[in-house]
Amino acid sequence: MESTTSLPIKLQPSNLRPFAFRILSKKHGLNINTDALAVLTETISFKFGFDWKGPRTHQFLEDIAKIWKVEDRGLFIDGAGLKQIIKNMNQKSETSSFSDKATRSDTIVDVGEDALNWDDYFKFITPEDQPRSIFDKSRKQFNISTKKKGSLFQSLSENLSLSIDTFNNRYHLLSDRLSRNENFQKSSTVSISSLSMSLKDGNLANEITLIKNVLGRDGQKFILFGLLSKNANDQYILEDSTDNIELNLSQTHKTEGSFYCTGMFVIVEGIYSASGGSSNQAHDYIGGCFYVSTIGQPPAERREKSLDAYGNVDFLGIHKQAAVSGEKITKITKTLKRKLTTLERSLIDHKFIFVGSDCFLDSFKVLDGLKKFFQRLENSIIESIESDEKSTPLALVLTGSFSSQPLHTTSSSTTAISQSETYKSNFDSLTNLLGNYPNIVQTCKLVLIPGKNDPWQSGYSLGASSMNYFPQRSIPNAFVNRLEELLPRGNLILGWNPMRINYLSQEIVIIKDEYMNKCKRNDIVFTSDLESEQERTRRDSAIYEERIESIVQGGNRTEILSSKIKHARKLVKTLLDQGNLQPYTKDLKLINPQYAHALRIEPLPTVLILHDAGFDNFEVTYNGCKVVNIGQAVSENNRKLNYAEYHPSSKKFEFKDLHF
Repeated sequence: MESTTSLPIKLQPSNLRPFAFRILSKKHGLNINTDALAVLTETISFKFGFDWKGPRTHQFLEDIAKIWKVEDRGLFIDGAGLKQIIKNMNQKSETSSFSDKATRSDTIVDVGEDALNWDDYFKFITPEDQPRSIFDKSRKQFNISTKKKGSLFQSLSENLSLSIDTFNNRYHLLSDRLSRNENFQKSSTVSISSLSMSLKDGNLANEITLIKNVLGRDGQKFILFGLLSKNANDQYILEDSTDNIELNLSQTHKTEGSFYCTGMFVIVEGIYSASGGSSNQAHDYIGGCFYVSTIGQPPAERREKSLDAYGNVDFLGIHKQAAVSGEKITKITKTLKRKLTTLERSLIDHKFIFVGSDCFLDSFKVLDGLKKFFQRLENSIIESIESDEKSTPLALVLTGSFSSQPLHTTSSSTTAISQSETYKSNFDSLTNLLGNYPNIVQTCKLVLIPGKNDPWQSGYSLGASSMNYFPQRSIPNAFVNRLEELLPRGNLILGWNPMRINYLSQEIVIIKDEYMNKCKRNDIVFTSDLESEQERTRRDSAIYEERIESIVQGGNRTEILSSKIKHARKLVKTLLDQGNLQPYTKDLKLINPQYAHALRIEPLPTVLILHDAGFDNFEVTYNGCKVVNIGQAVSENNRKLNYAEYHPSSKKFEFKDLHF
């Protein structure tokens, strides 16, 4: 259809209201406010004139409705939002005629192949930079806010409500994930007779029941989901959005392959007894006890499925529509995702280097290892430059603690000053060391992630992991000013713990914590665990005997998983099933509620890197998420530097040791 020029006319909102209602409200389910109707009337009067009832106006309203729904602006069209969308559409029409736009199947301008620059989609994101995303239980979607953190007084006043909402948000998010799991969906019956048989047999599939609905149903079997914690009587309880109930775990069999600690959300199956329980029977308390037969974790969901369910929202705030003012978060289109993935696979020379944790810069042994490592990296960069291979690492990540002793305040000001100077001298030593390798300085980004001994949290935690406030802020600039002067502008990244890296279509999460020891110490020991351990010992003995016999006979060896691999898989499954980097109670880890959203790993990231110095290296993939642990940088028992290289094009890790 050819575009025609029409003289503008003066329409009244009452003239356009039936037309707008038929398209925006009746067809697309949107409600237009009075101020938005006035803006729309003025625009259509000027743009289409006497042809305001024609097909071009119809398509114009269709485009507005589609863009409004794509940007998830809500059900009510307001004047300010409508002005932004119209401005956006006018800018796009400068490069193409209106008739061409009317025949498009969508209203989002695709990014051309030549317009994609990988550097635009490679960012380091701290919890302070990450937009706050809160799950809305009513809409089953995320509310994204890019509003900057307010004043200290305002933050303190919000902490109480945010602390309460932290567990509520986790509960509703995991409940929504379970509702999409086919194992926990309500069974559909084809007839009344089949429904009667199900009720008679007590077989209602794996439907999760709210705790308030078990009242008065003594002796019946249920599946419950909620937060595992303890009450004032030191009894285990399960709490959901409706109430809490006491648990009896004396005959519980746990699902193998996971840790179970207080503060985690679990699924329990068992029988409700109205006469059991040791708590006081208050009028507003569901009395009795729930005798748990089986306990398990809420199964995780693949990243692609979660992103599709939540509308492919840009949780990291990387992709922004240039035409929309402010920090409006957009949704990532499937076309853009495909182009990013294609570009990602073509960049085979890109890689990241992650050095093991506890890089004690006050240790001569660690400095010797870093010197040997920097020399090898410098030589490889020189060789790649001479051969035009361009295999320079994009980033070199060093993880703390950067001091073997925590930096803390003392009663003596002289001692405090000397401690600060000593800590600063550690990074001065690193600066002097890096100064000998100009190619590393000029080409690599250096990322520093703090540990429990690094300031300023070490001032009150004294290096205790349980007292370390999460997320942990970056190392203050005052200690690294010489290092900042050495590196080119923007090449020193002072990261938080945890922090994220957005590389094209991949989300890489890095965190430093003592996960394995914490899970082992706080894992609930069930009565059935002893029997299971004895059975496991007998089974392993039989496997060993079978393996020895097969070796003697020259047959194939039977593969036996070591205890370290089993524990690594348990840790990975627990974290990803919980969808949170700190699924514990406050006595195990203090959480800053202002940044609780930064600890969520739902949807699952592409890569999760755990810097647990108390455990060996491992690589485990679960539900498409690759989880690796990079242990201590330099062990006390040998002179060997531990690090890993990650190639994002193939999503492969290479663990390497450097003897020095």
